Amino acid sequence: MQNECGKSLVDSNILIYLADSQDPKRQASALNWLEENIGRTIFVSAQTLREFAFRALVKSTPSEKIIDFLDLFTARFTVLQDDQLDTKNAVELCKGNQKLFWDASIVSVMNRNGIDCILTENTKDFRTLGVKAVNPLK
Repeated sequence: MQNECGKSLVDSNILIYLADSQDPKRQASALNWLEENIGRTIFVSAQTLREFAFRALVKSTPSEKIIDFLDLFTARFTVLQDDQLDTKNAVELCKGNQKLFWDASIVSVMNRNGIDCILTENTKDFRTLGVKAVNPLK
């Protein structure tokens, strides 16, 4: 699973499972993955943190709990910022399939930072964008 990747970035769906006790099986898998990778440098994008916060808000997670998780994630993962060039690159990457724009934005940040793998359940869309995608929960 994780050993298949070099430098890797974690997607928002994995962050959600770390925080969401409503799906105990996935949460246990996510927590196990996190524990197995203590000491390893793993990246997260600022966009991925925003996606996590939005999804948690939609699930009616209390704002204090969301902030606590954001603090935990920023302490555990190396945060990469996006910029206007990433937006332009995302437009180019998703030509012909605008539904992939948000994932393409993450891919642009990954490419700019030399990250070759994303840890996600959404492996299909990221592979469509030419990125190695691994589901760490399997």
